[in-house]
Amino acid sequence: MYKIFGIERDTFDGDLTTVITRAIHPEDRPLVEESNRRVALEKHPIPMGYRILWPDQSVRHVWAEAGELTLDAEGQPLLLTGIAQDITDRKSAEEERSKLQAQLLQAQKLESLGSLASGVAHDMNNVLGAILGLASAQREAHPPGSRPRLAFETIIKAADRGGKLVKSLLSFARQSPVEDRELDLNEVIREEVSLLERTTLSKVRLELDLAPDLMPIRGDGAALTHAFMNLCVNAVDAMPQGGKLTLRTHNVDSDWIEVSVEDTGSGMTQEIMDKALDPFFTTKGVGKGTGLGLSIVYSTIKAHKGQLALRSEPGRGTCISIRFPRCNPASASPDFGDIETKVPSKDRLDVLIVDDDELVQISTEAILEALGHGVTLATSGEEALTKLEAGLRAHLVILDMNMPGLGGAGTLPRIRELRPTVPILVATGRADQAAMDLIKDYAFVTLLPKPFSVEDLQQLLDEVMQACQQPLP
Repeated sequence: MYKIFGIERDTFDGDLTTVITRAIHPEDRPLVEESNRRVALEKHPIPMGYRILWPDQSVRHVWAEAGELTLDAEGQPLLLTGIAQDITDRKSAEEERSKLQAQLLQAQKLESLGSLASGVAHDMNNVLGAILGLASAQREAHPPGSRPRLAFETIIKAADRGGKLVKSLLSFARQSPVEDRELDLNEVIREEVSLLERTTLSKVRLELDLAPDLMPIRGDGAALTHAFMNLCVNAVDAMPQGGKLTLRTHNVDSDWIEVSVEDTGSGMTQEIMDKALDPFFTTKGVGKGTGLGLSIVYSTIKAHKGQLALRSEPGRGTCISIRFPRCNPASASPDFGDIETKVPSKDRLDVLIVDDDELVQISTEAILEALGHGVTLATSGEEALTKLEAGLRAHLVILDMNMPGLGGAGTLPRIRELRPTVPILVATGRADQAAMDLIKDYAFVTLLPKPFSVEDLQQLLDEVMQACQQPLP
């Protein structure tokens, strides 16, 4: 008993019952006193757990079973017999097990979300790609400022926004960015502000403090724009009566840059801060939040090898600071300089589209024909290989990754055997490891993320045409 209550028996001189009573944690004393009264009245043991404070004020957990309690004339404990056991270590083990179980549950939720996102992304990106492609092609058929052109531009913006949302969800589930290019975060922030300034940000006072000499980083501009958008929306939600939102960038040292999003809103307690980045945690009412906003932000930051720090106090606002490593020198764009296959006309490419989705075939064909290029369609990798073996002349192949049969991963190596230097654009909305390995392992192969617009495709086509200047052999 002495050991359980942290008392040195040889040095103890006093009433043990009184010492034990005083050692009970103040928050647990009412519970213990009620149990003692029951023991005195009912005359049978009552097991219970409670906390005690050792002389050094450390908290221990005790499981006790009071057998008999004798009270004095004033009803105060005089003599208590029973059994007590220190269960602090067991309690800690149980808490750790509960914590691990909770983490496992969250991991299972994330795995389910990842599977759902991956399963939906392919079809969703094909649908959005068809809308984006056809709208982009039709837009060019109408003069600037006309009502049809403005309508198609609205459709393009909506499809592009939908594509960014799908990419963000996939990035969250996969823990890796969809794109990898050199970025100026000042431009990313300005783009995000331009999207929000007439709606969400109109409710608060916005202050931009962007370093003019900010070093570049590498990453996915769309994912980072969406991440900063989430942070700004959360900040504005924390200032229902108005306030100030500050977006700041600066170089920390030669290797890191920092972006901070600071508001003067309601702030958070430490308890909420501890859970703020957990998936599915939200303090918003039903229907007003999914609990995924900050989780996606945190996932995006980690995917870019960044660091996030959260500082907040109730009533004093919140500041989220994010650090990114500066990028290495810009890598070259896809190298088509050694292509042996040349184009008879500087303005026209013969393109082989390999995709099993009719919507993608129609929309991509419409884009390419609007740009003046020739198109041959193949609904599978097997069909594409048959046409190439039969002598089909192609200056460029647009290859879908997710198809029945050979699929993109099985088709690309065989195309490369037949056409060692033909440029190949791997079209996918799910840039998983298989797609990235193909891009890394084979020459003249680059990524075309779905959904893509006329501008996205035109940029890659221009790079191919710059390298293709002589007739086909």
